[in-house]
Amino acid sequence: MARKKDILKATKEEIRYFEDKLSKEEMVDIAEKNKTKAFGFFSGLKSKFSGDKKDIKLNKIVKRFDPFWELVAESSVDYERASNYKVTVSKEVKGLRIGNKDFDGSEGRNYNTVSFESIDLCNETRKRGMLIDGTLQVKNPSNLKHTKRFEKYVKESSKKIKHIKDLDRKDVMISTVRVKASFILRSILQEIIHPVDADKITNEEIEVKKLILYFIPSYIFEYENTKKNLKGYVSVNTITGEVSYIKEMNLYKAKQPITETAVFDIGVSALSSLVPGGEATYRLIKGIQRERRFKKSKA
Repeated sequence: MARKKDILKATKEEIRYFEDKLSKEEMVDIAEKNKTKAFGFFSGLKSKFSGDKKDIKLNKIVKRFDPFWELVAESSVDYERASNYKVTVSKEVKGLRIGNKDFDGSEGRNYNTVSFESIDLCNETRKRGMLIDGTLQVKNPSNLKHTKRFEKYVKESSKKIKHIKDLDRKDVMISTVRVKASFILRSILQEIIHPVDADKITNEEIEVKKLILYFIPSYIFEYENTKKNLKGYVSVNTITGEVSYIKEMNLYKAKQPITETAVFDIGVSALSSLVPGGEATYRLIKGIQRERRFKKSKA
């Protein structure tokens, strides 16, 4: 079989943000009901601290966007392998003719067998998808794990944007994207690129089906206990209404503007620590880079 041309491409590379399902008024109401808990569990009890609620004032409200990645990749290898097969035939069969070639049978006690050599035409395909928290601080790609809590979001309504800075406006905070695309790609390629038992590889393909950076919106409410001179923070998810409490307003805030070039950077670093198949990976990366240059030239 003639060797096919290798096809390596990224079919879907996007930046998207989820739309609010709750109104700002609904979220203010949720935050007000939970504001005492932002100052510790005991301040939410009916005790000597019960008077705290009237002393807790809302200072400001900031909208925050937290990132996570969706990456889906697939590898496919076509190859040839020499094999020897034995076919069981009935006692009266002394041989087989396959095409123009005759194969003699070997007589047995109850049946005969015919042995013949062949070239197996094989394909192995592996597909892997991951949802990864973009704010993680991880040094080893193998430590990246699929995060189930993001599964509920990918089915929600979202809008595509061209640049991350499109989210940036007054009273909006964008959490830093610590996990870069190349880091996740390195992790997923370690799982889908693998050696095969082949005499001849006729075609190798790696396709990144999805490389999407999502941003989840939430509102951060800064409260101050004027009597105790303390600040507390209530976070309300604008999609689910889930409440959480954070230690400080700027916990994950990016220290400098986040650019697509930085977070979608896929370079030679993605090749390191891979299982055999580095040549195909290199062509994949080149394909993605060409695609990105093409998109920029069209912009």
